[in-house]
Amino acid sequence: MKKLVYLEDNCVIRESLSEYLRANNYEVLEAESINKFKSLFIDDADLVLLDVNLPDGDAYSLVEYIKSKEIPIIFLTVRDSDRDIIEGLELGGDDYVTKPFKPEVLKARIESVLRRFKDIDQKFLRVDKLVLDIEGTKVYIENCEINLSQKEYLLLELLFKNIGKTLTREKLIEILWDYDQDFVNDNTLSVTMRRLREKIMPYDGHIKTIRGIGYRMDYEK
Repeated sequence: MKKLVYLEDNCVIRESLSEYLRANNYEVLEAESINKFKSLFIDDADLVLLDVNLPDGDAYSLVEYIKSKEIPIIFLTVRDSDRDIIEGLELGGDDYVTKPFKPEVLKARIESVLRRFKDIDQKFLRVDKLVLDIEGTKVYIENCEINLSQKEYLLLELLFKNIGKTLTREKLIEILWDYDQDFVNDNTLSVTMRRLREKIMPYDGHIKTIRGIGYRMDYEK
């Protein structure tokens, strides 16, 4: 179930639209003000719906905060001039819907934005602030690139692509070294894993050692 965060000061509009979205299999967290929005945990949200005109400020002030968490935004507002729409999109909005609107139209817009972000996410794998760029074969921590050897990168990529699944030491050695016809022993994997852990600290805790079996990448430490 996708999680939406909906900021809207009009309680009638907010409750009505939230009810519609929940009936269509969305989880919805509601906020009526900027202060209330800031009190919510949004890190795991899939999308944010933002009214612009609010009693305690302008929702545009939240854009940088939301985008820092790589969450898409749809603006919902009565501001319907070309200038307002352009400003909203240039600030970082992924779509801009003017009021009044039909709930089914907004639902289609939400699904469209989520599809776009899914396509982007397939190019990047992430756990916490540890991000693996599949196409660029690069690794980042909090937007800073980490220098990994080829084997360290391939090991991390295997763990990322099998999140929640335990990979045996034998399987990892077979994939990472036997394919290249390298002569390795069990200690080679241990050394590579130790160096990888050192380089991705403090997020190395996401890699769990399954004693006597192998390793597993988890979401939670």
